[in-house]
Amino acid sequence: MKYIRFATAVICVFIIFCGFASAAEEMEEQIQHTEITVGAGDSIVLDQGYSINVIDINSENGDLLIEVYVDEKKVEQGIVKENKPFRYLKTIEDEDDEETDYLIFNVSLQDTEEKDGETYSEIIIKQYIDPEIAPDDYLISEKSDKSNKSLSMIIGKETELKEDYTIKATELDDKTVTITLRKNGNIVKMTEDLGEGDVFAYTRKNGDRLKTIFMGEIDTIFETTDSDHVILKKVIQKTDKGIGEGLEIKIEVPEKSPANEKAIISYTLDGYADKVEIYVDGNLIDQRKEVYEDTYDAVTDRLSTGEYNIEAKAITSEGMVGTESALLIVGDIAKEGSLENDAADIIERAENVTSSASEAVDKIYETANTLEKTPAPGAFFAIFILLGAWMCCRRR
Repeated sequence: MKYIRFATAVICVFIIFCGFASAAEEMEEQIQHTEITVGAGDSIVLDQGYSINVIDINSENGDLLIEVYVDEKKVEQGIVKENKPFRYLKTIEDEDDEETDYLIFNVSLQDTEEKDGETYSEIIIKQYIDPEIAPDDYLISEKSDKSNKSLSMIIGKETELKEDYTIKATELDDKTVTITLRKNGNIVKMTEDLGEGDVFAYTRKNGDRLKTIFMGEIDTIFETTDSDHVILKKVIQKTDKGIGEGLEIKIEVPEKSPANEKAIISYTLDGYADKVEIYVDGNLIDQRKEVYEDTYDAVTDRLSTGEYNIEAKAITSEGMVGTESALLIVGDIAKEGSLENDAADIIERAENVTSSASEAVDKIYETANTLEKTPAPGAFFAIFILLGAWMCCRRR
């Protein structure tokens, strides 16, 4: 019996200790959410002066040895394992000398792959605000504007954000939606099958620098009789200035392509994409996977005379999208246009002839009235001449 009491006492003490331990750990606002594939030797520059260096990767299971730096000073080292994320806690003393641990990083292992004899690991990096370092570049954040800590969207309707960004939720299906983020009307990130608790994030990469431009967690998806809604919580948006243009793809089409021939579409990618798709009037004609920075060609089917919309789309595993469109002219459309112009000229000349004939008739009536006072033979002769002129105008 005494052993049971002792065990019970130990459990109670353990629970109380855990309660105090968890109370001493704080979690500030999340400012970074990045899914990225890394290799040994990679460096990742994040917010508030923090960076993560990948020292090594275990080729058997993808475990990572990483180091955390702030302002180029090493502050922590640890291992990221499957089902065991690496967490960096920063201890801060307050004015009363009480210590509190703040969660700054949570790095989790998602997947592992082999490429050219090297091991690469896909990880998710969650970064939280360091309360001792002032955050910057915020356009929307819970701390800067309490009214913007959540975002309500009507499914199917575009919602405006800052710096020409818009966000839209579509395709409601069994409590999941597709969320699309656009910049100046162009898709930059699209994620499907998002449910409550999932995070939608758009992170831009420029060299080693990673920056989450927009992020929000799906709080609620609900339907009403008039409309359906999605509410995002923990919403942040940061300026994209100084972080590059994101994933870009440029396409070139011939100035003029012969009818009933195949056309060559060239496109240039400025970074790595998991997939590139080429469309002609919305129909997929070419697709490449694991595409690196370079220039590539896509060949269309034989095209008849007309105008065709060409669209190139580059997509990464993180959901980043780069798109560009161009117009391809096939065949002698200019000649068809000149025929239309000729027809217009003929109509215009016909109208001028009709106008001239009408003026001639008016002149005849005017002259007839004048000749009522002249001798009959001269009048008949003048009228005969004027009628002849009018008939010539009619024949034209």
